Amino acid sequence: MPPKTQREREAEQRQMKLDRMQEQVDDGSLVIRKMTDEERARFESKRPPRPAGANGKRRGRASRAA
Repeated sequence: MPPKTQREREAEQRQMKLDRMQEQVDDGSLVIRKMTDEERARFESKRPPRPAGANGKRRGRASRAA
């Protein structure tokens, strides 16, 4: 079998972490809950603003002058 690519190794590590989190939830040592409105308001101001539109992260090339 050929060696795994970096992406495959990362995906495997991520899945292992998710499995571990699910085990902790199942045995009760980890509780996942919704944020309260107060928490959301407190942490929202620290997040950078998101770019507007679906292509906000994409940057196009500047057109060349002919």
